[in-house]
Amino acid sequence: MKKGMGCSECTHPTCQHSLNSLGIGQCVECENGVLVFDPTSGPKWRMACNKCNVVVHFFENAHKVRVSSESCESCEASLVIVDFNKARSPLPGDETQHTGCAFCDPVFQDLVELKHAAMRHPMHRGGAGRRQGRGRGRRPAPKKPKDKMAALAAYFV
Repeated sequence: MKKGMGCSECTHPTCQHSLNSLGIGQCVECENGVLVFDPTSGPKWRMACNKCNVVVHFFENAHKVRVSSESCESCEASLVIVDFNKARSPLPGDETQHTGCAFCDPVFQDLVELKHAAMRHPMHRGGAGRRQGRGRGRRPAPKKPKDKMAALAAYFV
């Protein structure tokens, strides 16, 4: 892995956070990006492109989402295994688990939402007047008087 490269670009074959194990499919916007699943994003699950600012929100309120080693026959994206809560399952019948393509599967198509990530939130933007950090800062240590009389004079003043 090259220096400065994140897990979404790493191709190490045994790492569970690498592009090989969490990459789902080709990005829908850019040419050479891959949509990478974020396993820590639950319960608002998402996948993001490792090259551009595309974010795909999907399977909100799903209990568990995993990337399968199998791939879709039509678009060659990795299949996704989704476990839903019994009370909130959008699946027909009383099913709670479904495996399919996030892009092609008719059961999943209503649960996938494409968005663009904002580069910087306006609230967290720096501006004029925000020069000082938290706290009162450090004050210089007071100078010690040279003799007792000067110390007493400094005390009573």
